[in-house]
Amino acid sequence: MTETRRPLTWADLTPREQMGLRIAVHESSHAIAGALLGGRVRSAVLTNSRVWGVDGLTTFDEVALGSSPAIAYAGPYGEARWLQGRRPSQRTMLALMRGSGHGDHREICAAAAQADVYGYGNTAAESRRTVPPLLERAWPAVINLATTIHREGEVTHDDVCKALGITDGGGSGSSQLASLKAGLRRVPPIAA
Repeated sequence: MTETRRPLTWADLTPREQMGLRIAVHESSHAIAGALLGGRVRSAVLTNSRVWGVDGLTTFDEVALGSSPAIAYAGPYGEARWLQGRRPSQRTMLALMRGSGHGDHREICAAAAQADVYGYGNTAAESRRTVPPLLERAWPAVINLATTIHREGEVTHDDVCKALGITDGGGSGSSQLASLKAGLRRVPPIAA
């Protein structure tokens, strides 16, 4: 007689494993948002060190001018969206900006300070308007890419394009990305 095993739940995971999943979604959100905004992802990495703990980093070869605050906001937003299972509350967003998203918060503040100097407008408010609908449309891609990051430890631009269902390479001239942003095209469903 074979015994069937029940699926793992969040409560079955250690705090370190829980953080690994959170950070994978966080970095995946940066990568997906960056690609949707016309950037080219160098890598999104998840590390698990005995010394430094669980951490992640997403880097880009290029990003569209002015998109850095939105890309920075996407990480904490995606993590909060995943934790709450719906659009996150302001309380959750503020808690993440003080926690795992503290580096992103610094980047958003730096961009806002630069915008004040050069008169670009309110970059933080623009990020709050831009990112939620963008990630909601691409949510299955965020989850699929996070799964790959968690399993492999690193993804590249090709992996991001695959998660988004993009075959033209992405970038600022991609008609497929424009269709995704406009809601005229769907991303592939969440893989089982």
